[in-house]
Amino acid sequence: MCGSAKIAHMADDTVPPTQNGTAREPTEAPKITEAPILWRHQWNDHLLSIRIKRDADYRFVSGQFARIGLIEEGGEHIWRAYSIVSAPDEDFLEFFLVVLPGGKFSAQVATRSVGQTLLIEGPAQGFLTLERFREGRDLWLIGTGTGLAPYISMLRTPATWTRFDNIVVALSVRQARDLAYIEEIESMAANHRHGGAKLHFVKSLTRDDNVDGALHGRLTTLTESGRLEQSAGLAFDPDRSRFM
Repeated sequence: MCGSAKIAHMADDTVPPTQNGTAREPTEAPKITEAPILWRHQWNDHLLSIRIKRDADYRFVSGQFARIGLIEEGGEHIWRAYSIVSAPDEDFLEFFLVVLPGGKFSAQVATRSVGQTLLIEGPAQGFLTLERFREGRDLWLIGTGTGLAPYISMLRTPATWTRFDNIVVALSVRQARDLAYIEEIESMAANHRHGGAKLHFVKSLTRDDNVDGALHGRLTTLTESGRLEQSAGLAFDPDRSRFM
């Protein structure tokens, strides 16, 4: 009826995804290259987006993740896996990071400026892709925090919009200041410029209350109460609905 998968985004000091249904083991020897940072955007004191240069031969499918790394002064390589935010046809690789104070990886990335470099390992990996669905007309993209990252990649991919009749983005964060990529999503919802699908955007805050345009509460609670469906203006349907 539907597919369910963990978000491929990895935070500091966690183990990279393994082949347990959430990730794909590399089918070829890893290729490591050095890529300059092209752009960075600090959403708040703990959320950061960066873009690095993408080699022409680096291929991926929306929803997959990549391993990015850096070299410490002592020569140690540090790697973390992050979902790719950019679309497969864009000439950069974009990532959405939680910056942890004192984090061995993210705190160092946050200090790097445009022009400085990071390591990128290929090939991309992961099963969190639309290829898992053979049928269905309503796509529900449900996530919290930086779990939004692979969904942005899907929304930036024109084929997503022609495959489904409705796309629901349900995002939950703690506070209004944690809402990233909101202008881009709302612009897509207003313009429908990619194709025939209608985009429904539901945002929820678990700590802030009485914020215009946002629900209050966890997505699990909103799902159980029926408020998620009500806010999306769309019902769960075993024949039509597909979930991530």
